[in-house]
Amino acid sequence: MILRPFPLNHQPVRPGYVNLLQVMVITVVLAVLAGCSSLTAGLAREKEEPPDTAARAEARAVLARLRSHNARLKNFKGIGKLKVRQHGKLKIDERIAWIGSETAKISIVILIGGHPAVRLASDGKWFYYYEVAEGKPIYKRIAASDASLKRIISLPIQIGDILNLLAGRAPIRQHDSAFLKVQEATQDYELVLKKRWWGITEIIYLDETKTRVHQVKFYNRSGALIYRVEFDEMQMINGYSIPARLSITNDEDVDLELDVNRFWADIEVTSSMFVLNPPE
Repeated sequence: MILRPFPLNHQPVRPGYVNLLQVMVITVVLAVLAGCSSLTAGLAREKEEPPDTAARAEARAVLARLRSHNARLKNFKGIGKLKVRQHGKLKIDERIAWIGSETAKISIVILIGGHPAVRLASDGKWFYYYEVAEGKPIYKRIAASDASLKRIISLPIQIGDILNLLAGRAPIRQHDSAFLKVQEATQDYELVLKKRWWGITEIIYLDETKTRVHQVKFYNRSGALIYRVEFDEMQMINGYSIPARLSITNDEDVDLELDVNRFWADIEVTSSMFVLNPPE
């Protein structure tokens, strides 16, 4: 049997039928060519680096610089002025003093009328709270891992974050990936930290040199802002870049300002400084 591409009879082929065959043939040829082109492009992409490789490598380099910032500053103390507003009303406007050590030890005293009214401390294992009150003082001790300053300042700031901020360092959350992107309007940078099955956990805002941090934002699992920190003013003390003013806010109308009036670096500390014993 001989296969013929056209009808077996010798009647003239209708022009519309020929046009249909031509369209079908052209469509098949284009599809084959497109498939070959896609395969070639795919093989070429396998040989190229992913487009975000450089950005991720740069992000790792920036993270390394942030971790090394003031890395030698282990022990320090300071005094300043603390203001906390909630819904526009001033809740706290008092003197404050602190001692910090390493990454988990801290002692804070809030002075009211020149007298210590509230004391907070953590030795890395326990978090202690002592408040002078009419009648019997309030004393609590809880696991340091569960501690935050929400009771005092209405913001769930962790002890480790406070230590890093007072030492002039940006707290860095655990993350699975990090990438750097530029803000076109200002040419500043955003360092975005993400966790798998979580999303963005932190954004660190840096200047155009990618060395100075001017703001940090922390997010929860649902993507809501926990709080933001702004390094409003910095000062150089003993070779360390230390905040002169910090601002901490959230989206629930809580506003904290800390003015650092005096700061001492590389001080001597003892373990007893970070323990509060129950009142007798």
